[in-house]
Amino acid sequence: MANLLPKSDIFCGPCESQNLTNVAELWCPNCNEGLCSKCMEYHKVSKASRMHKTITIENLTALPEFVRNIDHVCTSHGNVLELYCSVHEKVCCIDCVSTEHSECPGITSLAKVVRGVKESEFYHSVVSHIEEITEFGIKLQNNRYENLARLQQEKDFLFEKVKLKCTEVTTHFDGLEKHLKQQIASTIAQQSEHIYEVISRLQKKESALKEYQKQISTIKENATDLQVFWGLTKIESNVAGEEANFECLTEESVMKEASVKMRFTQKFERLINSMKRMGNIEINIKNSDIHFSRTKSQIAKKLLDIQPGIENIKLTFVTKFQLPFDVDINICCCAILPDERVVMANNNSSADRGGMHILSENGEYQFRVVCSSSPFGLAVINKSDIAVSFYKERSIKIYDLENFNVKHVLLEGHYFFGLSVESGCLVSAVRDVGIYFISCTSGKILKTIPCDTKNLTYVHLMGENAFVSDYEKNILYCRNRDGETVWKYSSDAMKGPRNMCTDTVGNIFVATFESHSIIAISPDGKTYKKLLGFEDGFKFPKALYFSANTSSLVVVSQLGSARKYRLSYA
Repeated sequence: MANLLPKSDIFCGPCESQNLTNVAELWCPNCNEGLCSKCMEYHKVSKASRMHKTITIENLTALPEFVRNIDHVCTSHGNVLELYCSVHEKVCCIDCVSTEHSECPGITSLAKVVRGVKESEFYHSVVSHIEEITEFGIKLQNNRYENLARLQQEKDFLFEKVKLKCTEVTTHFDGLEKHLKQQIASTIAQQSEHIYEVISRLQKKESALKEYQKQISTIKENATDLQVFWGLTKIESNVAGEEANFECLTEESVMKEASVKMRFTQKFERLINSMKRMGNIEINIKNSDIHFSRTKSQIAKKLLDIQPGIENIKLTFVTKFQLPFDVDINICCCAILPDERVVMANNNSSADRGGMHILSENGEYQFRVVCSSSPFGLAVINKSDIAVSFYKERSIKIYDLENFNVKHVLLEGHYFFGLSVESGCLVSAVRDVGIYFISCTSGKILKTIPCDTKNLTYVHLMGENAFVSDYEKNILYCRNRDGETVWKYSSDAMKGPRNMCTDTVGNIFVATFESHSIIAISPDGKTYKKLLGFEDGFKFPKALYFSANTSSLVVVSQLGSARKYRLSYA
């Protein structure tokens, strides 16, 4: 990828090809070009590009430069880099395979290799590695500060000892006392200076590690899977170097414990009047007992070891929480906001309980958003807006995420239920009509897919496919954007399916209301895995939401009881 220009100089690629100059509002990593508002609409509905994930120009420029400059095109052959050689651990194009990797077994699709990297153990290993190194660096700093404190205590003790001894002699020895104190202070200062130098080195390394943490957070939120992989690999290499520096530092003399002692001379004891010195200064140096206990980083872990299939899904419990009341509750949908707060849509019409309920990242209740009608579907549009459907009012409204005020009515005139959004395209389950594909910016209906599901309620969009649950027939349908049924899933394990969500690799999570469980279904609809059930404390789960930013899954029962998990692949 060529070096990107500042935000004001990034123009729409399709417009430039027509000799037009329009400032880009979004960036498509797949197409490697910017898009203006007009071309963005075509990009969403074009069969060749509608599965591409776009990011804002602001988020693009926030990425570290080495991530932005990752090549998507082979510099040797000019082809798209879409293959991966596990033997050489190298990305390659079709021509690279024929010329350099013709005898290498296991040439794999790059898209398949990097799929799931944001939820993989590899990602979490890099993040944990930085955290552990940072913690160790802080531990070393604290050790040096403790040594400084002990030296100060020794200084105070020795000064007092000298003072007591000086009371035994006449003013003839005032000069000797002053000289000895100066010697003690100079020695302490010299040793302290060495320690401050070490602390300064450690603080610089701490700052570097914090910068890596900041880069990883930005990469995960805004970069493609390929960019995440190479970005993580580069950062992990740098972190491994920092770890080696820390381990070497513990063996250096500067990390040895410094202590100052003093011994009065025999001449001072016997012949006070003939003494020229009151005592001798000694420095005791011993090895520090602080060690880095972390196991070596598993940087050698291959990407091909990442297995994002449903059999490898692992849910780690984070926290559980509950709405602070137990009546007039009918939670239909939930969402995790960009700042990790949780919002629940209470479809109950009670004037005191209905509306949207906002909770903190840890599940602490914050406030209620009073709505003009009972909300149903929720879809986070971007960092500042959320779409909310109201089937009684027959409308979809856009709320701001700062104060939860209605910014505008996106669409009116239909029985809107469940909502889902991807890459600026909003879909809604419209009762007695089908599935609407709606532009998030203009509110224009881009496409309609007929759906004969009785009491159509929930829909979820993932790439080329839209998932629809039929809670009366206990069926989950997977339909493409042309309305054709790709597959359908039904089993005794899935009774009363309600809301759905997907992880970044296409595994589908379904809240089964009557089975009191959460199940995962493979992207091809052929296999399933029960993740959580009645034995885990679930009863009538109805809403769930997955956040790719933090790999978090929130599940909420109809009565407002919620649990939060971290998703990974074991």
